[in-house]
Amino acid sequence: MAGPRDPHIEGRVNRTHYSSKTELSARLFAVLDLTVEDRGLKLIPQLSRAVRRGEVLELICTDEEDAGPGSKVKRAAYIGFAEVSETGLLLCGDTVIVSQEEIGKIAGFDETHLPNHLNVVIRSKRVGTGRERELPLDVPITFSGICADTDRDIGF
Repeated sequence: MAGPRDPHIEGRVNRTHYSSKTELSARLFAVLDLTVEDRGLKLIPQLSRAVRRGEVLELICTDEEDAGPGSKVKRAAYIGFAEVSETGLLLCGDTVIVSQEEIGKIAGFDETHLPNHLNVVIRSKRVGTGRERELPLDVPITFSGICADTDRDIGF
């Protein structure tokens, strides 16, 4: 008898299957200053992760264009740790805004440190640590939502 099938692993789910979702907010509570050229983060095949209020995210950026669900990421610059402000959904392709500046889009998720925290890998044109970006503590972070208006492109 066949076991349960995961449509994410089978490649049958993409961003357009998510009709709408709210923006998600977080606040930076620790700034990091580390860049690693051979990190080897293993991004899970799932496109989304549900997060609860109070959960901790480690924000990591890469400039690797092929970074995405199911891939490995070598080049990683650590931005910092953030606390989720409300329950919501993080989705690959969400725009990440830190202190009113777009820093990139979610490429995927690495679960190496769960249940302590979730690694959120952000594809960015500029690889830079939180310190290099001069991010202050308590800066607001926003992950974009999706508008259900079918006349618009998906996302905001």
